[in-house]
Amino acid sequence: MRGVSLDEISAATRISTRFLEAIEKDQWDQLPGGVFNRGFIRSIARFLGLDEDSLVAEYSLGNAAGAHVHSAAVAQQASQMPRNWRPAAVAVVLIALVLAGGILGWHRYRADISAWVHARYAAMRAGHHAEVAQKPAASPPGSPAAPGDPASPVLTLKLQCTKPASVKLSADGKIVFDGAVQPGESRQFDAQDNFEVSASDSSALALELNGKTLPPIGMPGEPGSVTLTRSDVNTAVGGSH
Repeated sequence: MRGVSLDEISAATRISTRFLEAIEKDQWDQLPGGVFNRGFIRSIARFLGLDEDSLVAEYSLGNAAGAHVHSAAVAQQASQMPRNWRPAAVAVVLIALVLAGGILGWHRYRADISAWVHARYAAMRAGHHAEVAQKPAASPPGSPAAPGDPASPVLTLKLQCTKPASVKLSADGKIVFDGAVQPGESRQFDAQDNFEVSASDSSALALELNGKTLPPIGMPGEPGSVTLTRSDVNTAVGGSH
């Protein structure tokens, strides 16, 4: 209206013509906003000789109304947007199915699960008690080794056959040989505590305990048996059983 070009206003206020065109066309969304917009309005009003405060107040009032209208439009648009409940519904159904399956499985297999847990617990307790029972008691320093103690020397029995016979031999209560022997046959066995030897012909066997010769286990031509312990090592030479 005053015949002033935008270039002149831009040169005087140092506001780009792009912003001046946006102000002239009420395109406020293309401006920086806030205090920058108010500063632009004051500078333009001052250059044109207009009332700065009135123009800034008019701008603030119009901006507030525009913001309210924009907010209402956004809210209305959001309320009209369709909500896709399908993913959430599927997730809820899956969780419900998992929980239901777990509850049904527990009620159906509760007895089996409980029995398995008790059996495992009982086996662990039994193994612990067996380990404690098998663990040898500690001996005082300097005391002699007890029979069966790993520190005790091993008993070695050497068996030589001079005649055919049936022989049965146990080491520490476990049968280690039960069968026929032939002349010239030789066998050797180890034990911690004792040997039990029996033969259909006592004279068919020649025994050595830890390298020491033992007397016959019975009368020649007759069945015989003997139990050998550590004490027999000291009385192995000579003597009879």
